[in-house]
Amino acid sequence: MFKRLNVVVIFVLAAFAMFAVAACADGEDNPFGTTTPVPAGEVADSGSSEPASSGPDIGNGESKFTGLGCSGCHTTGTDKLIGPGLAGISSKGDDYIRESITDPGSELVDGYSNLMPTSFGDLPASDLDDLVAYLNTLN
Repeated sequence: MFKRLNVVVIFVLAAFAMFAVAACADGEDNPFGTTTPVPAGEVADSGSSEPASSGPDIGNGESKFTGLGCSGCHTTGTDKLIGPGLAGISSKGDDYIRESITDPGSELVDGYSNLMPTSFGDLPASDLDDLVAYLNTLN
């Protein structure tokens, strides 16, 4: 009985690990359907001749959250997936959020392993600002 339980636990952990890698992969086809890649430099044509507003674009931040695969490991609520739920993360401040994205191993949330990819450190500053602004809206 104990041996069978060990096999089941190992199988479940392996499945979660595969899910994490697939969900967080950048530019790869994802068999779990948790990401919607947004091509770099793609801008929706709003048909407006007004200049773009200054400051972060929360809509773009939400799009990056989904498109970069963040939603494969994190919920926008308090539920835990592979990583912690992100509701209320704004209380940690912009610097904490930014560092958690660009250098995820610098400070780990208790009870979680360092599984987040380090590739997000290469995000353009404007996309990072937009992502931080979006995460600040999560309550």
